[in-house]
Amino acid sequence: MTVGIVVQTAAHDMTDMVVGRIVAGIGNGGNTATAPVWHVETSHQSAKGSAVVKEMAVNVLGFVISNVITLAFSGLMTEAQWRFPLGIQLIFCVVILVMIPMLPESPLWLVARKRDVDAKHVLRMLNDGDVEEEYEQIRTSVKAEQAAQSSWSQLFHGGLATRRVLLGMVLQVAQQLSGINVLAYYLPVVLHRSVGLPEFTARLVAVSNAVSFWLSTSASILFVEKVGRRKLLMVGAAVMAVAFLGVSTGVGLGLTTPESHGPGIAATAFIWLYFTTFSSGWISVPWLYPAEVNSLKFRTKGAALATACDWLFNYVVVQTTPPGIHHLKWGLYLIYALLNATFVPLVYYLVVETQGRSLEQTDRWFEKNPGWLVHRADHSVNAGLNGSVGGRMRAMGVAEDHEAMMDEFELTADDDDSSTPSSPVTRRSSYHSNG
Repeated sequence: MTVGIVVQTAAHDMTDMVVGRIVAGIGNGGNTATAPVWHVETSHQSAKGSAVVKEMAVNVLGFVISNVITLAFSGLMTEAQWRFPLGIQLIFCVVILVMIPMLPESPLWLVARKRDVDAKHVLRMLNDGDVEEEYEQIRTSVKAEQAAQSSWSQLFHGGLATRRVLLGMVLQVAQQLSGINVLAYYLPVVLHRSVGLPEFTARLVAVSNAVSFWLSTSASILFVEKVGRRKLLMVGAAVMAVAFLGVSTGVGLGLTTPESHGPGIAATAFIWLYFTTFSSGWISVPWLYPAEVNSLKFRTKGAALATACDWLFNYVVVQTTPPGIHHLKWGLYLIYALLNATFVPLVYYLVVETQGRSLEQTDRWFEKNPGWLVHRADHSVNAGLNGSVGGRMRAMGVAEDHEAMMDEFELTADDDDSSTPSSPVTRRSSYHSNG
């Protein structure tokens, strides 16, 4: 990503710019696929959501900074108008490069590679209490996963693996089709061309909206682990549908009565409602969900596919918005109102609740609930999850003929003598929600 930014900032023609964008895009894609997985695997089960929301809050803070820079440099007519906004990204790349060596590896990742000593050390840094029970749960889960074969082809053979990966992919697609980047990328254009605000006023309103967006995203840390994924997504999609309907109506009335300021004010208010609602759940859950819903052996692959879907449909939305504003006018916003309305039944019938569950509990829930339709399933935290740690392999459906393989894994894991890392990290107890 750093290399790509340098190439873009120093670009002298369109070829340089395209190459820089591709290189930076590969790096950014890797970051966005990895960070949520790492957050989920290193956070306590009661704080996975708040950890990812904190990540999204920092992300939106960057959105605020970009809007301020856009406003500040919009009046320039020199190369600094675009070179400085591109180059300033290097500051954040340096921060990332400096911070990464301080972060511990995921305990799940370490156990999967038979580095049990390192895994226990990381768990002790992340927890205040005894870590043996959690370590045994992770170890048993990893053994069960490694007893079965794992390949990319398994993701497309149907069954639980396909279902779980598709759930993460669908939510990432839905996040983009909710219309966030119609407004986030083009809000000054929307306010200027569709709502009728003067260009400078439109940019100023965009900055104010970005600050509000960041504050509401940060505030969602207080309730993301209390409300539940399904409820946040369904209520959010319903309100966002109403918001886009209001934008569509305001823009349409503004076109028929250009002398009136009322429709433009109403459309702006509904845009604010959309951003506030989106920040309460849809900004974080689709990024969190692929890491929560996939089994250990497919978690990285599932998160990668979901992230690829997000960026693919990001591209589709961003490319279709300008011609949509020009040709469809108010109809463009009506399309996104209808899309958001369809997400309510989609979540209700298909999306599994993962709030408050450990990754191992989610594995067991899917084994006990193999059907695609989940509207009648028990989504409580401990639904159908009785049984001791020793019985976890039976609940996960591991065949008896794999026991020898798992015993062999146990013996080799016990012989591991990996060195103990020393990384300054925040204890998991500090992540716990107040509820």
